[in-house]
Amino acid sequence: MLPNLLLLFMKISLAITDILILSLAFQGLILSAMLFYTSKTIRSNRWIAAFIFVIAETTLVMEAHFSGMVNKYPQISPLILNLRMALGPLIYFYARSLIYGDAKFKGRQYLHFAPLIIDAQAQVIYLLFITGILSIPFVTDLYGQPVVQSFLFNKTIISDLPTFFSMVIYSALSYRMVRRSMKAPELSAYKLADLKWLRNLLYMVFALAAVFLVNILLAVVSSWSNYLLYIPATLFIYWLGMATYIRQSKMKTADVMEYTKLPAKIYFTEEHADLHHQQLISLMETEQIYLNPLLKLDVVADKLSLSEKVVSSLLNQYVGKNFNDFVNEYRVLEAKKKLAEPAFSQFTIAAIAYECGFNSLATFQRCFKQFTGITPSQYQNSLKSGKIEANNAQIPI
Repeated sequence: MLPNLLLLFMKISLAITDILILSLAFQGLILSAMLFYTSKTIRSNRWIAAFIFVIAETTLVMEAHFSGMVNKYPQISPLILNLRMALGPLIYFYARSLIYGDAKFKGRQYLHFAPLIIDAQAQVIYLLFITGILSIPFVTDLYGQPVVQSFLFNKTIISDLPTFFSMVIYSALSYRMVRRSMKAPELSAYKLADLKWLRNLLYMVFALAAVFLVNILLAVVSSWSNYLLYIPATLFIYWLGMATYIRQSKMKTADVMEYTKLPAKIYFTEEHADLHHQQLISLMETEQIYLNPLLKLDVVADKLSLSEKVVSSLLNQYVGKNFNDFVNEYRVLEAKKKLAEPAFSQFTIAAIAYECGFNSLATFQRCFKQFTGITPSQYQNSLKSGKIEANNAQIPI
């Protein structure tokens, strides 16, 4: 009796749950369409609109399978696209667009969406049949292999792992971009608001990925139906769509102009920027080229075998500093070391400034206060009185 009542309760609960999921999914589609339509003003919102659409569409695909509709009408199976592998790239390109501006989408960037083929089993089978490719002996033998048959027809919980890893990896890359951008000096109010919004959004995506992982693990050890993941997923996209739309509607004209202006040209990928950044740090910390008072951008560019524009872009977009600030910060750190060393106690402040690569005492005084908050004399006196300790730490680049 009790098991029968429990079963009945679960059926009623699932029916209510299905209604909730479907209603939120359809509202997600509506919000996605609204954001697509209004993204003529804020083009970066096209990425978030696509993200919302994919979760809503994936939810409807799940319901089509769970309700038995696909089994009853198998002919619709090739028409049902599972786009969930696009979630990671979409959130990543949204972050890039919001941080660096809406640059033109290049051909090779489409490769980020190549993993969509992982969930295209029904479409692959359909194409094999209608094109006659399946009649080729080699393809027929390959098609008959148990591994291939299992991949095409048997959906296991393992097939959810690529989506999970894709979301986590792309979200982590996006979060790294946000953290790096928040370290840039003199952030405008609108850019800081963008970065905080992105950071909070990524926290939500990480939480969603954690729920996804819990569902996968529960499905492995029990008969748990991981379709219940779509309850927080649809709640999330409803909140995301409404929050994005309201946020866009509150933007002032000046903010919109900032969003629609052409972005600065990006001369390198993230990987190449990382490599050149490390080479640049090596020049400073190993070769100490900042001690040269005649150091100019062209000298650094020549040593890195790059153009001046590329090095300037690397510093401004990737490091978040202009050339003079980047070099002078190293010089100030060197000056702090020398001011603390007994061997330089007989040197004047001007002499130490020249020893560290500055060619002007006034420039040294200004830069020292800019990076430390106090003058060189105040720093030296504080060392003598023991109020502060010498700071020999590396510059946070």
